[in-house]
Amino acid sequence: MDQTAFFGRPSDPFATARGARVRRMLLEQVRYALTTEPGALEISADGTPDSLTYIRGRVSITVGAIVVRLNQEGFTQSDRLYDMRDGLAQGRPVERGALEWLNTIIAMERGLQTGS
Repeated sequence: MDQTAFFGRPSDPFATARGARVRRMLLEQVRYALTTEPGALEISADGTPDSLTYIRGRVSITVGAIVVRLNQEGFTQSDRLYDMRDGLAQGRPVERGALEWLNTIIAMERGLQTGS
């Protein structure tokens, strides 16, 4: 039987900080996509059900594309983002609790970036 060894990636603090910075920026893009489109969060008085479904579908596509990039950067908490994306695709608004979670994750990534 051949002997094999697993060599993990060297621990590079600069690479870790860079990854945290990229993930934070991508998460901020998700937050921006959700908060700049009122239809994504709640029913706006001006929107008809059809237009809200269309708006939420567009935001869903944006969130999905960003989540793919987050996964490439090693983000491990994508399930919640996929739930947001799927809900938007079905025409449902994102819950306020999900936005609070997103803000918490962004703050955590900021802490990893600065090394605190």
